[in-house]
Amino acid sequence: MLINISGWPGVGKLTTGRELRAIMGGRLLDNHTILNVGYALAEGGTSEYYELVRAVRSAAFTTILKLPSTLPVILTSVVARGGTSGFLEENWQAIIDLARARNCPLFSVTLMCSPAENTRRIVSEDRGNRGKSRKAEILDRLVAERSLFDDGATHRTTIDNTNSSAQETAQHIQDWIETFS
Repeated sequence: MLINISGWPGVGKLTTGRELRAIMGGRLLDNHTILNVGYALAEGGTSEYYELVRAVRSAAFTTILKLPSTLPVILTSVVARGGTSGFLEENWQAIIDLARARNCPLFSVTLMCSPAENTRRIVSEDRGNRGKSRKAEILDRLVAERSLFDDGATHRTTIDNTNSSAQETAQHIQDWIETFS
């Protein structure tokens, strides 16, 4: 199975993904694992950046295809329309294609929280320690210019985790997934 946790920056995708992996087992691939290679070696938003990120994603997805299709693989990403690059839409299509190639269901979980809570989370020191943006204005711009979507997933849900811990949210996801078995 393939589980994609999506949502705006700071909503808790990676933290929830870690908790979900602890509950379900499997593998966890955070989108920043792929994107950080691009940021480290190329100017963000350039053709060189996107070429590098695509190459890293391709290598990662090729490795995922070697894993048993029954092994849960948890991905984190921002699945949103808008912007000029089209990269987020392209990345989502690559995830859909990965699920098809693995011959497994794609569970899409979109995490949401209140704007005030999202802003509180995005500016947290912990994000900065992991090399993630802590700029609330970037979050505001993304929300204003783009829209989250998950068309093409086998199963889809949205979870408001404003008042839930990552562990509670992960348990909620596992319980939801179990309804399909």
